[in-house]
Amino acid sequence: MAPTTAWPQLRGELESIDGEEVLAMHESLQRRPAGGQTALNRVIERRLRASGWASEPYLFSSENPQHRRWKMDFLKDQVGVEVAFNHAEAVPWIFTRLNLAGESSEVMPSSRIRVGVAVFATENLKTWARMDSAVGTFELAREWLRLMRPIMPLPILVVGMDSAGWASTYVFRGTRQGTRRVPEPPE
Repeated sequence: MAPTTAWPQLRGELESIDGEEVLAMHESLQRRPAGGQTALNRVIERRLRASGWASEPYLFSSENPQHRRWKMDFLKDQVGVEVAFNHAEAVPWIFTRLNLAGESSEVMPSSRIRVGVAVFATENLKTWARMDSAVGTFELAREWLRLMRPIMPLPILVVGMDSAGWASTYVFRGTRQGTRRVPEPPE
């Protein structure tokens, strides 16, 4: 198999996202959610689709109703990507889904991967985007990957999206839920 350009392309797209682009996307949403997760997801989706990545490919054929809704976030050149700004308890499932896409003989050939990439927010980005306190982070994902490595044959790269250098903002209202509070804007 020829070397793929999928990883350098993905890396370039993620690294070139800036706070202004995320804020502009947030402002364009009809219904603006509390945190910045939706805007970040939409920016990533727009960029990757424009670069030829398949968005939300199904893993299994529709023949099995129990599995037909399982998908990955993005796929290109046998590189599978999960963008995870969701609850921390989903972190091990993200790694499991990527491993299934690479190792299960029941996964459709068009959705089989050789490498998985899992993208998480760093603590810094989580604070900047005022994400819910329950959102899993890059730091947590690294620890889960360390613990799960013995049972995961597929190579997985864990990527931390960071907001270092982005202008401070309090555009996102935060959720005010959970036991840990999102910081309030300075007065």
